[in-house]
Amino acid sequence: MKSSSGAKVTPKSTHRKSRSEAAQRSQLAPVQGRSRRRHEEIVDAVKRLLRDVNIEDLSHSDIAAEAGISKPSVHYHFPTIAALQLELGRRFDEELHHILVEHSERLPRDGKRTWQEEMRAGALVAREYFNANRPACEALYGPMLHRENRLASFEHNSQTGAAMLKALRRRFELPPLPELEAVFTANGEILDLFWSASYLRHGVIDDAAFEESMRASLGYLRNFFPDLMPAKVIVPDESSDTAELVSD
Repeated sequence: MKSSSGAKVTPKSTHRKSRSEAAQRSQLAPVQGRSRRRHEEIVDAVKRLLRDVNIEDLSHSDIAAEAGISKPSVHYHFPTIAALQLELGRRFDEELHHILVEHSERLPRDGKRTWQEEMRAGALVAREYFNANRPACEALYGPMLHRENRLASFEHNSQTGAAMLKALRRRFELPPLPELEAVFTANGEILDLFWSASYLRHGVIDDAAFEESMRASLGYLRNFFPDLMPAKVIVPDESSDTAELVSD
């Protein structure tokens, strides 16, 4: 098997690897110039490979060949492929988070949309992001190579859910329920369930999976929200909340 850049990848190569007790990241983000550049070269090489290759089929040799560096260097920065999946998942999640924040800030706060329409609009943005970004799908919806990756996925949903909740709070008078952050984390898990299954089966989040995920998501949220929620009154001189939302 070859990537778009011509590097050969041995199918099912990770099946020969022994399992570890941890994902074994020797370092998260080196600050020294040369080490940092090498770190980024490896990550960029994996992104290129994942345009065509499944994440479970990658090996350190594949990555070294694609990046044009030695295999020991790849192994030093990322001792396991699971560690690479963790790093990629973190980066793609942050990227999507910022995209969702920008989307929310661009929408007019005119009180004309229901909360259901707001949730659907945000989900459509996320779906478009994944369907145009196969490496992100492999990192976040491909096979979890270690239990740490699944735990990280839950944390990603927690952070994204908190951002979505904050955006909704700025537009609507939400019920004063203390568990809403947990509710939105669970809502992210619901979307992931349908979207990951669709990606693994079809290579995209297809229309049927998206519509089914929205039925499940909105049905779940109706346990906590009324069908009609009053929009918040907009203060004319209110400053932009983008910086605050991004920093959370």
